[in-house]
Amino acid sequence: MDNDDEHITVSVVKEPVFASNGGILFPDAHHFTVTGGTFVNNHVTVPALLPDLRMIPLGDIDLQQELLVNMGSGVIGHGPRCVRRVYAAKVHDRTSNVTVALYEGDGAEDVWRRDVASYMAIRHPNIVQIFGGASYGNIHATIFHGDLVPLKQFVAAYLPITTVYLYACYWNEWNVARKYLTSTFQRLTWIDPSECTLWIRGSTGRLSADLVPPDLGDAVSFELDWAPHLPAITSLPTEDKRPADFISPSTTVTLGVVTSCPVQDHYEDRVEIASLPEITVRIAAWRLLESTLGDLMENGWKRYRADDAFNTEIKLELYSLFLSHFWLSQANHIFRRLQIAHKLEDYTLTSNITFTILTSNAGEETPPGFLFLCPKEAFQTAPGSFKWPDCPAYWSLDPSGEDHLSNEQAMQLGFPPMELKTSIAGRCWDSSVYAGLRDFHRAKGFDPDSQAVGRHLGYPLFRLRRELDPHFAHAIISGPT
Repeated sequence: MDNDDEHITVSVVKEPVFASNGGILFPDAHHFTVTGGTFVNNHVTVPALLPDLRMIPLGDIDLQQELLVNMGSGVIGHGPRCVRRVYAAKVHDRTSNVTVALYEGDGAEDVWRRDVASYMAIRHPNIVQIFGGASYGNIHATIFHGDLVPLKQFVAAYLPITTVYLYACYWNEWNVARKYLTSTFQRLTWIDPSECTLWIRGSTGRLSADLVPPDLGDAVSFELDWAPHLPAITSLPTEDKRPADFISPSTTVTLGVVTSCPVQDHYEDRVEIASLPEITVRIAAWRLLESTLGDLMENGWKRYRADDAFNTEIKLELYSLFLSHFWLSQANHIFRRLQIAHKLEDYTLTSNITFTILTSNAGEETPPGFLFLCPKEAFQTAPGSFKWPDCPAYWSLDPSGEDHLSNEQAMQLGFPPMELKTSIAGRCWDSSVYAGLRDFHRAKGFDPDSQAVGRHLGYPLFRLRRELDPHFAHAIISGPT
């Protein structure tokens, strides 16, 4: 090997971006210049032995046990042709245990090299740390320090209260790892834990995130299920997401409202029992599926080229962080005040609102022009409440948008009509979750029938509907008390 091949020097034209597509840490980066090799469009050509990677004879790796992660198998990532399995293992002449990811199948070497490059670009105690590699024929291995155990499998062995404590600790460690990645790669603004396979390193007991994502059903989503300080007891049945309800575009929807609404009932038939008077709502930017980002105008409107907006869905999504946490800290208090003791799964917390514009295909000839979308703030009617504004969108031939086409003019010119849809999503929990929370709160020294937990954590407090509206004077009772 030449002296020039003893060190790798990498220059990146674009900043690396973390993504969940097959564990690629730099999916949008191009033209890596590497002494002794070149990265081009994520296809790696490097020296046979990476200079900074300890290469171990494949025969020195003693596989002990396959680690079952995805749906009862150890397969993690990389598509139908290349298979990646993870094993607990030992390496000859080493006393400490290691974890080995084996790559086999078509294209395995390219995927292995790409992943190795990603692992070598970062180093943190809460992210898997590469120890070495091995390669022979069409079998390639990445060796990690430590004995790794899947997070869900690790916490499943403990009692509910211990499980709560462990998840709270690992939430904090995940945030540490996330801050490291976002500070290292400036274009990163958010990384969801579902984009990583989460392990516990047995020798340290600490969270260790793998950059390759698991199957969706095996992902851990801390924020949806429990708060950093007081999560729901995850060993009990977790939340159920209510099927999305599609409601009239003229209906005003409020986030953070708790309603009595059995699954078979429609949203319009709901009976509100409690809500959050104060709520911080996040409104995502307009999202045009499978198209460009569009242009933001000085008046706050969003502009898209007309041919990008044909036959597509345009969505505006609203949500509030930690709504589930706020509710679970106080749910038993609300139920006790209203003498609700049965069918608790029928009570739903409204957590997400999605406003959607549907467009069809244009005529035979695509008319030139633009689609303009109103500022997202125009949907808000009151704190936490939203509905379609009078004019959410319009077609125009004018790039400035000053000349609005009426619906009749737009159809005559060949622009497709726009259909408005409103959908809401909610979360509910069955009685065993509320019973588990009651026991947990009591064990921590709180009165489960009060809002003491919510106050202790500094959460906004739910108010009964009858307290917010004097005309709503009756309690909602579900079944015998």
